[in-house]
Amino acid sequence: MHRKSTGSAKTHLKIMKNKILRIMTNAPWYIRNDVIHKDLKLESTENHIQVLSRKFFQQITRNTNPTILEQLNFTNNNGKYPFPYATTKWTLPLKPP
Repeated sequence: MHRKSTGSAKTHLKIMKNKILRIMTNAPWYIRNDVIHKDLKLESTENHIQVLSRKFFQQITRNTNPTILEQLNFTNNNGKYPFPYATTKWTLPLKPP
């Protein structure tokens, strides 16, 4: 899933995640999903996607394959920012590492 995913796609992903966690933990219906996430020390889906995105863009800039490096030309990186995603408007604020 990427930044432009629809809200319904994100919702379906969260629903599946919550159902799987309930089955794994054998949690009764009255236990809230956020309590299950907190007890299992799981990060949010949005945060996980942000981490994956950061890792991807950091690795693509260090790659030696010319075909992969050519993909950087399709980002909004005009040399002003150290990372291609620095100019992207995110729903949650990102801080480059």
